[in-house]
Amino acid sequence: MENYLYTCQYCGKDYLPKRRVKQKYCSNSCRTRAFVMRKLKIVNMSTVEDKKESEKKSEGMSWHGVGNAAAGTLAVNALTSIFTKEENKPATKKDIQNLLGSLKQRYQPILNLAIRPDGAKAFYDLQTQSIVYLKRQLP
Repeated sequence: MENYLYTCQYCGKDYLPKRRVKQKYCSNSCRTRAFVMRKLKIVNMSTVEDKKESEKKSEGMSWHGVGNAAAGTLAVNALTSIFTKEENKPATKKDIQNLLGSLKQRYQPILNLAIRPDGAKAFYDLQTQSIVYLKRQLP
């Protein structure tokens, strides 16, 4: 080993190296502090550069951006309506009003019961809550 004293690159003190390879720092604490300072310097430099670049760019909304956003929204809505099956589309106010209007009728048709031989169809009576068979009168 050498008897030559080296100078710590962080704190500047003279030290005798404990390893065969030349050490740059007198202790582990100086080595880690130097590492942290290098990283902070790099981070600070990058934030300064980012601030300069952001100052160059105007931070505002443009008509081009609004137009692009509107065009994108219209395209997505159009493609969604084209490729979505009718039974999977959400119900509208008109659909709900039609459904409520049809439920206001007293007799609701029952579709899974067969028609009787005399031609009467099965209906559910909402007032009496029973099944009735009605023949349709021709006008």
